[in-house]
Amino acid sequence: MTTAEPAPPSRRRPTLDKPRPASPQPGPDEQLPWAVPVLGLVALVIIAGGALWATLDWLERIAAVKVDPSTAINGKDYVTAKLDAVKIALSVVAGGGALFALYLAVRRQRTAERDLRARLDAQTHTEDDARARRVTELFTKAADQLGSDKAPVRLAALYALERLGQDNRDQRATIASLWCAYLRMPYAPAPAALTPQPAVTHPAGGVPRPLLRGPRRRAGIHRPDPSAQPDPMAVDVEALLERDVRLSVQRLLAKHLLTRPDGQHVLDYWPEIPGLDLTEATLINFDLSHCSVPSISMDGATFTGTTLFAGTTFTHNASFVGATFTRGALFADATFTRDATFTGATFAHDTSFGSATFARDALFGSATFAQDALFGGATFAGSARFSRVTFTGGAEFSTATFTRTAWFSHTTFARDARFSGAIFTGDVEFGGAMFTGVAAFAGATFTGTTRFSRVTFTRVTSFIGATFSGTTWFAKATFTGDTTFASATFAIDTWFNHAVFASTARCLSARVRLPMERPPQQLPPQGGAWPQGWACVAAEPADEDAQWGWLLPVPVVLSQVTDLS
Repeated sequence: MTTAEPAPPSRRRPTLDKPRPASPQPGPDEQLPWAVPVLGLVALVIIAGGALWATLDWLERIAAVKVDPSTAINGKDYVTAKLDAVKIALSVVAGGGALFALYLAVRRQRTAERDLRARLDAQTHTEDDARARRVTELFTKAADQLGSDKAPVRLAALYALERLGQDNRDQRATIASLWCAYLRMPYAPAPAALTPQPAVTHPAGGVPRPLLRGPRRRAGIHRPDPSAQPDPMAVDVEALLERDVRLSVQRLLAKHLLTRPDGQHVLDYWPEIPGLDLTEATLINFDLSHCSVPSISMDGATFTGTTLFAGTTFTHNASFVGATFTRGALFADATFTRDATFTGATFAHDTSFGSATFARDALFGSATFAQDALFGGATFAGSARFSRVTFTGGAEFSTATFTRTAWFSHTTFARDARFSGAIFTGDVEFGGAMFTGVAAFAGATFTGTTRFSRVTFTRVTSFIGATFSGTTWFAKATFTGDTTFASATFAIDTWFNHAVFASTARCLSARVRLPMERPPQQLPPQGGAWPQGWACVAAEPADEDAQWGWLLPVPVVLSQVTDLS
């Protein structure tokens, strides 16, 4: 029996990228050789001996002086001086020896501490190596189990990976990436109902017993046909089990991205997850409501069942390019702090972005909304691009706020489109759009340049109480149904040139802002092109630079004004 050789360390530790701590280096005094302090001690002894000899020699020469007997040192004092000199020399030598002994003690202590640190570091390195090997083994084993053909084994692998991530923060990004990779794998959804198992019939003579001895008893045994098709019942069961595994993966992702209503992270939140790559994944009843989602890519993904992102905060770019939502999609109260891209997405059922906040650009170009699309109360702080979008159901943008440019050019509104109370602070572009149902802009505010050029309004169109503060273009627009601009307010630069009104265009109580130098009797108001039959009849002061003129149909003007020249 042969045992497998362990893999090289470089392959056993692919997930551990934390550098080892550097071993402590000895201090400057620990790097000195032993000869240096020994030579210092010898030098100290030689210096002390030389000083002693010089002192004694000096004393002897002093004692030998006879010039002045009164100043000569007598024998007793001479001996005492020599003894004191010897004591001093011995004290110096003893002090030097004590310093050398202290040095030896300090050096010994530091050497012991260094050896202890080295042992601790070696132990730490050993523990880190063991931990790295253990983590790698657990991760590899769980990853292998994810490829098992048995659903319970795959489920066990998922929760083993979660346990591994809970205990090892540096593994969480890798584990989340592995979960996303699993969801990106091809998947065929299970049928709505399992195929019933066919009934087993037995011959009238009873149940055969082919396993008994005797060749005639084995007549009921048949070899399996290799070309036979797999049992549909078994295939359906496997699809259902795979569905449970995928739902578990989605729940684990949501669990570790969930935040509290006050925006704080819960205990199980994994901030180490850098992003979610679910490109072309098949997701089932996907729910990340009230989660804090990092950078997410769901380009080409298929959402089966209801999709919930209610109250979700997208902290980085969110991309849903070409995604397909087969059932309802709820993004109500969601916050997109970076760009939100839904270009070419398909929403097959009701969709809600009500009260959502788009802090940067919101890109919905060429998207398709098969049923009602709700954007009421939404805030678009960046550019809002809905060019060439198809709204097959109702489109609700009431009370929405568009801070920058809003693009609805060549957009199709097959049913009612409601922009009542919407606020457009930047420029607005509806050029080439088609409103097949009711178009309601009652109470809307247009601050920048507004373009409705070449727009087709098929049914009732309402701009009641709307305010147009900037240049407004309705050039070559077509109004097939009844149209009303009652109580609307226009700037002087309003252009209806070549607009076609197939029915009545009402402007009761509508006003236009005129410069002060413009005569109130000048009809129609110059500076723009107005619908045929509209006239400005009376004026009232507005401010120091402008005045207001009332817009009324011509028959009303003829009954109120006597001089139209």
